[in-house]
Amino acid sequence: MKKYLALCLIVLSSGVYAQNRKGITKLGSLTYSQNLNDVWGYADSVGNEYALVGVKNGLSIVDVTNPATPIEKQFISGGSSIWRDIKTWSHYAYVMHDGLSSGTSDGLLIVDMDSVNQANPKFVKRFPLVREDTTFFIVQRSHNLYIDEKGYLYMFGANTPAGGALIFDLNADPENPAFIGNYDTHYLHDGVVRGDTLWGGAIINGTLRWVNIRNRANPVDVTSIATPFTFTHNVWFSDNNKYVFTTDERSGASIASYDVTDSTNITYLDEVRTSYGGSDVIPHNTHVLNDFLVTSYYTSGLQIVDASNPDILVETAYYDTSPLTGDGYNGAWGAYPYLPSGNILVTDIEQGLFVLNSSYPRASFLRGLVKDSATQVGIPNANVRILSGGLNESVDIFGFFNFGQADTGIFQIEASKAGYLTDTFDVEFKAGQTLVKEFPLRTFDFAVGESEQLVSDIYPNPTANGQFEISIAESLRKNIQVEIYSIDGAKVFSLFEQTVTSNLIINSDLSPGVYILKVNHAGIEISTQKLKID
Repeated sequence: MKKYLALCLIVLSSGVYAQNRKGITKLGSLTYSQNLNDVWGYADSVGNEYALVGVKNGLSIVDVTNPATPIEKQFISGGSSIWRDIKTWSHYAYVMHDGLSSGTSDGLLIVDMDSVNQANPKFVKRFPLVREDTTFFIVQRSHNLYIDEKGYLYMFGANTPAGGALIFDLNADPENPAFIGNYDTHYLHDGVVRGDTLWGGAIINGTLRWVNIRNRANPVDVTSIATPFTFTHNVWFSDNNKYVFTTDERSGASIASYDVTDSTNITYLDEVRTSYGGSDVIPHNTHVLNDFLVTSYYTSGLQIVDASNPDILVETAYYDTSPLTGDGYNGAWGAYPYLPSGNILVTDIEQGLFVLNSSYPRASFLRGLVKDSATQVGIPNANVRILSGGLNESVDIFGFFNFGQADTGIFQIEASKAGYLTDTFDVEFKAGQTLVKEFPLRTFDFAVGESEQLVSDIYPNPTANGQFEISIAESLRKNIQVEIYSIDGAKVFSLFEQTVTSNLIINSDLSPGVYILKVNHAGIEISTQKLKID
């Protein structure tokens, strides 16, 4: 599935390539001789910041306090695996790997971060004994970890029959977690927990799962929803617990948002793909910082999305960490945006650790209603488009549409629907603002004015030489099509004018006779008259 460009191969050999970016700055980086996987961050009590980097053959602990010069403080070797996940609790880092290509299992690696500056760091490897029904299992691997605010650790995709979520209590003895319970209804690739709710990504099942863990010894499914590409990889939640976001680990897939305020129902809201790197790139892990989504994309790097309107997700920044392209499982694996400094840690499988920074640009949003100017009722399935590009879609059955973009300024939006006069409206987009605007359209039988006609009589008519004028109402002077037909129905003349500034002058150069003249506006007939040429 790897797609290498010849140019990328040449540039990669020298270790230097041009990184495409928007709204994100590179502060520093660190290369490795082994491939990387996930990343997490840690800040100690005196303000030092660390990157906890999953490497194929172990755990790398990197001081990134000065992001321009990252320094590896410790490396703890382990079994060879392309999957490692890291989370922190108190002054401990917890690390698990998934399947091994060589070596022996590390089990649950627990590192005392207070010892990171010592010659020999303190760590232990635990192999918890867990029970499912009447069977016991020694935990040797899991795909992902999560630690909630109450000090419970969750192992997702471990070596139990379904590989759901194993739950451990860290409070009594952080170096020797106590087994509490097990959710094993579905295999969970990843998950997060807050309060009494577990959100799980059931990748094989293709669903986002809502699990009640009020009784952690006996988790219970509440409800679920299929994610857009039915390969639910990663899950994260908003700070206010009202929204959940998922990634599907498939070519061309999206990040999706959901309203979870109803405990009996999950409601799909929107989805977004990165605009950079091609239509087939694969999203991997998304996290929420305030109301932004910070997402690592294979081969396409880091993406930032303004999710302040969860039903209008808008990409506002990106940074490409990889010279590779396409839908391969290469490039950016993980992104960690929670350091006190605001710096973002990104691990690129082949290129190493990146320390980035962003101002988190805001998008501008529009909530619109296309309505009938006479009845004030929304027009279903009308079309709206920005004339300079970016928006071209139908409104819903009630006439509403939502739109967001990173660009600001005044844009012309055209609204149209068969049976209505097409019209354009100037809309000013401002960063961080949500504009609510109505777009009224008039039907063709709507009176333009007491004395104004849509199309006046032809003048002169009869005409001696085939030259004449047509006066068109000012509101209709766009996309005008004039057609002349002979008495037997043959079209003998046609003229299209995108914009008419005043009276339309026609030079038909037709032979004497009687004809039928039709005038269309935006594809709809607005006048039919008899034309005589002497």
